[in-house]
Amino acid sequence: MASRGFIELLRLADLARARKSGRRGGQAFDWQGVVFEVGGQRLVAPMGQVSEILSMPEYTTLPLVKPWMLGIANIRGRLLPLTDLSHFLQVPSRLTQMSHRKIIVIDYDDNFSGLLVDQVLGIEQFTKEQYRPEAIDQESPFAPYNHGKFFKNEQDWYVFMPSLLVQDPQYADAAI
Repeated sequence: MASRGFIELLRLADLARARKSGRRGGQAFDWQGVVFEVGGQRLVAPMGQVSEILSMPEYTTLPLVKPWMLGIANIRGRLLPLTDLSHFLQVPSRLTQMSHRKIIVIDYDDNFSGLLVDQVLGIEQFTKEQYRPEAIDQESPFAPYNHGKFFKNEQDWYVFMPSLLVQDPQYADAAI
């Protein structure tokens, strides 16, 4: 419940920025996403695939799992597996203190998991005219989970699809 409030705060902050910049708050947008950073790479995940944002919760480590699987946390009575996304993708995190990082909760298509990211920057809105079917560089560790980009304000906003991540057999098999 509190984390849904955090998403609402992100939405209200975006609305305030819109009013300050002169953009109309009622403007129709085709796509909204949660903007986050992992290892210095800025990405945007579809709002429909992110259920909430959490501060780093207390968690219990698990035996015999891969090092990127942090453990599980009890979030309002549900067990949330926690994955360090930068460690999974073998990208060095820019933040050394775990307490400053955020958890993006994915509750999509019977997959409930938390992705530890460096930071969550807010919600960004895009129009369909800003979408480009251009993929991130194939050498990027984010490439298998990328679905094009948006071009806005003279910068690229690469789309990260949590739905593609949870379908990855390497991600699904956290056991050693």
